[in-house]
Amino acid sequence: MSAETVMTRVPTLRAAAPLAAPEQAPSAALLAQPWTFLAGGQRLVVRPARVQDLPVLASLLVRCSPTTRLGWSGRGGTVLPLVQQEAWLREPGAVVVESGPGRAVAVGALRPATCTGEEDPIAMAAEVLVQDSWQHRGIGSTLLAHFAGALLVQGRTELQVHPDADPVAAQALLSGLGGRVRGQRHAHGRCPRVHVPRTAVDSLGPLRELSYR
Repeated sequence: MSAETVMTRVPTLRAAAPLAAPEQAPSAALLAQPWTFLAGGQRLVVRPARVQDLPVLASLLVRCSPTTRLGWSGRGGTVLPLVQQEAWLREPGAVVVESGPGRAVAVGALRPATCTGEEDPIAMAAEVLVQDSWQHRGIGSTLLAHFAGALLVQGRTELQVHPDADPVAAQALLSGLGGRVRGQRHAHGRCPRVHVPRTAVDSLGPLRELSYR
């Protein structure tokens, strides 16, 4: 992850020259671009999810343990009915992580935070599910870092995860973003949440991939 600080260049004023336009911030169009990263020496592809991925998602959920599914959906670890899986794919912000065409090893999404019953104006919620046999290879932390950059592009400043996520894993993932993790209270419990620093925009997947070329 790059540690560079995102800055706006201030042009030097000249008597007969107009002011130059400031450097533009990353565009929201970046969020729809596929990107790749290495996990355990294997290159994985991250791309936007689509409804046609229903068989891929269904197969991934079956391969995951009940504990892993619980931290993603909060539905007691059961496999979601197909109609709910399709609804998840239809919502904006979802991505599929593949080791090859049609071979998903993880999924993730960045959604508006609505745990209090209303959309939070400063926060977004990350949903990450990694197949058990692919865990501990940096996939979850890479997705979370990408989502942290994505929420900054969308004008938000705080990132939270599902309250049923493993607390140790949630603490480790969110702490990796550089902020202090706290619990956001709501009617169903506490959602682990962290303030995202401006430097996290460098961790957007497409920008991160470019920096390694």
